[in-house]
Amino acid sequence: MNQRGFATLEVILMVMVIGILASIAVPRFTNVTAAANTAKIQADLSTIETAVAIYKMEYGEDKTPDFTALKNAGYLQAKPQAPSGSAYMQKGESANTSTVESISATADYTITYDSTTKAAEVKFDGLTADKFYLPKKTTPSGE
Repeated sequence: MNQRGFATLEVILMVMVIGILASIAVPRFTNVTAAANTAKIQADLSTIETAVAIYKMEYGEDKTPDFTALKNAGYLQAKPQAPSGSAYMQKGESANTSTVESISATADYTITYDSTTKAAEVKFDGLTADKFYLPKKTTPSGE
């Protein structure tokens, strides 16, 4: 008799292998997404800070632009859109530690002006660029 198809044991083993592979892949995917969101936030903050600096050089130090002024002057094409998901954000005082935190649904890029230092500050969700930190990759021991 010629058998076709898989035996029950073969199907169970296949499901177990797929489950193990999925349990390894899902956490890695989450970390990659958080790293990508963090890199986007850092790049957007840097772009906005550069646009503000150029605007202030051309129009005078006493003027702090908003996003509309930066767009009208040709320094930004549009206000950057906030990423969704999670990102690495520094928590506490340690400069080299960060944790994966969920990005607030109301998170946005803002430009504020500090009258005492007479400097513009670009923030995302109330945090400056130095509060977003990508952790260094660690190599497995023995390499």
